[in-house]
Amino acid sequence: MLSQYLSMGWHDADIEEDSITTILDDKSLVADAILIGGMNPADATVRKVIEKSNNGELPPTIVLSANEEDEIHDNMLTLEDLTPVMLNGAIAEAIKRHADGVQGSKQTSTSPDSEGGRADNELPIERLEGLRGYRLIRELGRGGMSKVYLAEDNDTGKEVAIKVLDMDTIEDDRMIERFIREYSMLASILDQTFTDEYAFIIMERFQGGDMTRRIRKGITPKQALNYLKQIATGLRDVHREGIVHRDLKPGNILFRLNDTLAILDFGLAQIEDDSQDLTKHGEVYGTPSYVSPEQARGKRVDHRSDIYSTGIIFYQMLTRKKPYRADNPMAMFYKHVHAEVPRLPGEFTEYQPLLDKMLAKSADDRYQNADELIDAVKNYE
Repeated sequence: MLSQYLSMGWHDADIEEDSITTILDDKSLVADAILIGGMNPADATVRKVIEKSNNGELPPTIVLSANEEDEIHDNMLTLEDLTPVMLNGAIAEAIKRHADGVQGSKQTSTSPDSEGGRADNELPIERLEGLRGYRLIRELGRGGMSKVYLAEDNDTGKEVAIKVLDMDTIEDDRMIERFIREYSMLASILDQTFTDEYAFIIMERFQGGDMTRRIRKGITPKQALNYLKQIATGLRDVHREGIVHRDLKPGNILFRLNDTLAILDFGLAQIEDDSQDLTKHGEVYGTPSYVSPEQARGKRVDHRSDIYSTGIIFYQMLTRKKPYRADNPMAMFYKHVHAEVPRLPGEFTEYQPLLDKMLAKSADDRYQNADELIDAVKNYE
């Protein structure tokens, strides 16, 4: 699986497998990057490799963890929800940081409005010709192909979020096209600009954090229904424009201070009648824990796929857990296609019919549009 993912971003990659002790003992190791998997990130030998990598004695290192609760350093990814974009973007970023001699400090949160974001500013101000008029304050978060910075408009003093794509780190032109498509799908509320080195999307800053943070703190059933209705309303609007999000997850749902939410990150979105879809037949894009069964099969999807992903999020809002767990993306895809619809714990059983309809394996058995889902939620209010 990793070889397939790597080939999507590094077409001529030469991949070799070695034990971690061999890597530590090899004084003449030549490699662009090291991927460590199948080991506890807290293991002493793993930490030794990371230390040597940070000191420049070894190539940049990415740790692939099977446990999403593990946190060790910037370059760690969770296998369960690993995607090609995430993996290849992380490798490109690690190589660039390593080459520039920039060693990232541990980041305690990657949510788009985390208070644990970086205090330093890695984006060189002198190269921001396209962003004059804004003052960068700090980094808010980063993903597989971009970073998000908090900035201030010099004219109005208003805080905004600026999403930045570093062109130099991108091997696959489709990643750039997806970034451009994200802007074009939300052009009414976003601004954008491009330079030779960077692409920028300037957007509203959501100070209420993301859905992931709220799930961790705990959400009451009443709040969950309110958020579900807001998500469905947002989906209704984008679906009416013929857009399928395809990567709906808690990290892409952000809140304003008044508790209203917005769905963001349309980089993987598909226009339903688009003959130039940026994914190839048989490729699976999206975050594994939230993809629909048809998405997991690599099939072309429609708006009902987003309704399935919404069902996964609803389950998580109620229980604070994902409905399916697996050791790797392929095992997760299998569960979306074949596993039974998860049962809600006793105190939430009244919502089981709502969940069953959203998580039906066949798209024909789900709510057929967001309006149907909104009507169903109203029955519980």
